[in-house]
Amino acid sequence: MPILISGISGVRGIINDGFDEEVVEVYTRAFAQLMDNGRIVIAQDSRPSGEMFKGVVEKALNQLGCEIIDCGICPTPTAQLMVKDLNARGGIIVTASHNPIEWNALKFVGDEGLFLDSEEHRQLQIELAKVKVAGPLVSELTGSVTKLDDRIERHIENVMALDLVNVDAIRELRPKVVIDAINGAGSEALPAFLERIGCEVFPINCNNDGNFVHTPEPLPENLMELRKTVSRLGADIGIATDPDADRLAVIDGYGNPLVEEYTLVLAAYHALRHAADDDRRPLVTNLSSTKALDDLAERYGRRVLRTPVGEIHVARKMQQVDTLIGGEGNGGVILAESHLGRDSLVASGLILSLMAETKQSIREIADDLPRYEMVKDKINVQGYQPADILQSLAEKYASLVPNLEDGVKISWKDRWVHFRASNTEPIVRIFAEGSSQTVAASLVNEFKTEIQDLL
Repeated sequence: MPILISGISGVRGIINDGFDEEVVEVYTRAFAQLMDNGRIVIAQDSRPSGEMFKGVVEKALNQLGCEIIDCGICPTPTAQLMVKDLNARGGIIVTASHNPIEWNALKFVGDEGLFLDSEEHRQLQIELAKVKVAGPLVSELTGSVTKLDDRIERHIENVMALDLVNVDAIRELRPKVVIDAINGAGSEALPAFLERIGCEVFPINCNNDGNFVHTPEPLPENLMELRKTVSRLGADIGIATDPDADRLAVIDGYGNPLVEEYTLVLAAYHALRHAADDDRRPLVTNLSSTKALDDLAERYGRRVLRTPVGEIHVARKMQQVDTLIGGEGNGGVILAESHLGRDSLVASGLILSLMAETKQSIREIADDLPRYEMVKDKINVQGYQPADILQSLAEKYASLVPNLEDGVKISWKDRWVHFRASNTEPIVRIFAEGSSQTVAASLVNEFKTEIQDLL
């Protein structure tokens, strides 16, 4: 059965099995209409199908008379930043992020450089229905196309200018950094940025050709080449990104991974160390990110605001409230001073600054931070309504005042469990965190049994 998933993360699917040129064209036209056919930034990651689909996007926009700014292959955060800096009406990025090579997708960016929120997505669906009724485009090419060759340089300069990126200290330390960009959109930008701030850079899988030599998601089990290279070279740190370079994973100098939850914790620690004593700005993250962030914030007399899962939810909260830093536990760091999107250049700049200023190894720094262990699982609920299951759990544990903003999250002082219905499969996702893997796994197993008893 063809797969096409549409939501606040854009529209994505398997190439020619749900996601094809016709889908790309109608969604492009609908988005252009939503953006008043104005100036639109377009970009792509490096997967082989990207150039073809970006061509479909460009032609449709051109037929609608749009002013097109083509950023070519570049990180998603680069394109987001260009939408903001060039006062564009929006942006379309051809990328399936961490999905395998047979997938592709369109990510839609509004005029603030943020992904579309729930209401904007609803408006996009309205425009989509109109486009489908209208039928194929037959108009001439009346728009314009400008290639933005300096988009990566602009991004690098933006990050180097951030108050929290201490270029002088990094240059003095001159850390040895191994970078695995999985031959994705960060293959040019990240090594160039690291070299500019004074690192000794050892790139692997940085050919920008879309040859995903390992499973794209930057999880420890997918980064064995990076881990071995860091250890063999005696490097200070290893970093890895996903194909569109918005997430960052960290490897210590021994080749051991820091779970992706700790990318944000490390960046937040650096920001908290620099904040003035009377600065009480909160941190922002989603409901499934680690409790270590709350414990760290508490050390500095601050609080953490939680949102539903999804970058746009975190970004919108950061817009509404003056915040110190934000992000998600998947390796995504957001710093409003740069732009309101997850950014691997920002994340690496903050973490390297932390190492340079403390003169500690990344492992020594991590060992001094609050620590929890997380277990992620799921349960098949085929034939049942996930909403009914979540409602039953909420009612049973009402005395614990569960958070119901995004599924059901039940918290205790030293542990929590979060249930969310999948948008794409008949499953309920279960995330749990505790003081050890044993505690977290026990929580997951306990509640899996409870859910099975409800079926």
